[in-house]
Amino acid sequence: GMGGVGKTTLAKSLSNSICDQFECACFLFNIRKISDQEEGLVLLQKMLLSELLGEEKIKVRSVEKGITMIKERLRVRKVLIVLDDVDKTEQLKALAGECDWFSQGTRIVITTRDKYLLTSHEIEKIYQMKLLSDPESLLALLLERLQNDKAQSEL
Repeated sequence: GMGGVGKTTLAKSLSNSICDQFECACFLFNIRKISDQEEGLVLLQKMLLSELLGEEKIKVRSVEKGITMIKERLRVRKVLIVLDDVDKTEQLKALAGECDWFSQGTRIVITTRDKYLLTSHEIEKIYQMKLLSDPESLLALLLERLQNDKAQSEL
């Protein structure tokens, strides 16, 4: 869906509500922005592996080596992966190329503005965000503000 409709917020909420059903979970934010940097895809692969394996010093020398590591190391783990703001097929291929990379029960949630990107990657279950009406938008904004205020007061 288009920018600003709440894809990331919905993905965060979904991730928080189901993450305890998995061995581990990883939420990669701003994939479009990070992958535009030099070695951005390699950095994203390192972040993914580090988060899911609980290892800080993961060395990934190239996208191809990262793909091999993801396949070998995550094939035996039931994981939840959220890929936020994906805008290129190469990002999907580098981070979640094929179903056989992952254990049965693994779930991958992808947010994108480009539905074609998902269909071209043969993703079958696609949820299209609907725009909120003005009153719904105001209510969502107020609820978000209340949650933020509550979180601040708890610190």
